[in-house]
Amino acid sequence: MASDEHYVPLTLLDPDGGWINAPVHVSQLRGRPVLLHFWAMDCRSCIDQMAEVQEWIRAYGPRGLVVIGVDVTHSESELRDTNRVESFAREHGLRYPIAVDDGSMAQAYGVEQHPAYLIFDTQGILRLHAATPEQRGDMRMLLERLTGPDASSGAFAP
Repeated sequence: MASDEHYVPLTLLDPDGGWINAPVHVSQLRGRPVLLHFWAMDCRSCIDQMAEVQEWIRAYGPRGLVVIGVDVTHSESELRDTNRVESFAREHGLRYPIAVDDGSMAQAYGVEQHPAYLIFDTQGILRLHAATPEQRGDMRMLLERLTGPDASSGAFAP
């Protein structure tokens, strides 16, 4: 599912482990492009790519992009006590909302490896599911298009 277009509802934002920084309600996402960033604290390449995610937030956040991190936990204790995730977020300067997932969100969205990025357009349509470096190559161009002047007019053409 590299760049398949299909509807995956963004109503699946109810993580078992709760939220870090702030919860996100689906109503807040209407009409805005969304980047779901799936990662795990014990994933070296996930950590290495967080600076790039921060760069996207600086570049595209003012233009409407909503970034939601999804920490796919690997332990029951992490789900019950999110202090480790909160500390990790502070240590890495992650100020955007982070869902603490027991794996059910990752499964629902078809995420099988980390890091993974799902980009949804302003209509809630999945435009890109990227997990490999080759797939990530299209992300910046897509983010430009989704946050550009034609994005909210419905004139977006894949």
